[in-house]
Amino acid sequence: MFTRQKALPAALLSGLAFAALSAVSATADTATTVSQAVNFFENSQATGGNPMTVDAKGPVTIGDDVELPNFAFAVYDVDFTDSSVTMTLVAELEKLQITLYDDTTFDRYYFAFDHAVSAATLSDATDENFSATVEVLAPGTTVTSAGAFVDGLATDFTFENGGILVTIGAGTDLAKVTENGGSLTVDF
Repeated sequence: MFTRQKALPAALLSGLAFAALSAVSATADTATTVSQAVNFFENSQATGGNPMTVDAKGPVTIGDDVELPNFAFAVYDVDFTDSSVTMTLVAELEKLQITLYDDTTFDRYYFAFDHAVSAATLSDATDENFSATVEVLAPGTTVTSAGAFVDGLATDFTFENGGILVTIGAGTDLAKVTENGGSLTVDF
């Protein structure tokens, strides 16, 4: 009888320890920080066909507010949850040099988090005039721009945990996107 009394508490403690470890690993898979957010813009006339750094921010804690208001020369408000990113067009179009993207125009948004991302999908775009794609960046991915639009912005970026790349490209008409609410969401 003495042995049973010892075995029961040991089994109970073992079960509690397993439950606690399971809870920790489940929460470890959700993003709590945007470690880097980087925007490159490329166009045959404006940048000579080379990607140029527009904006770079981070680290930013994910919370209830818009984490990156007026990101990329005040073109997008970028809002994160632990498993999604929503980009809402807020630009004053008359201030933009290019609003209709041809086949030489690419707006690339790199988002890296405090953990690796294994999958990403474009889950919602408010308008068919957004031509956007999303892909997962492998850990250790490095990207380089040909220069920066603003003095002091970096041109080399390494994404230790990988991340996601949202590319807005040919066929995007920001004037029409603005008329229809202008946002896209990526789940990761």
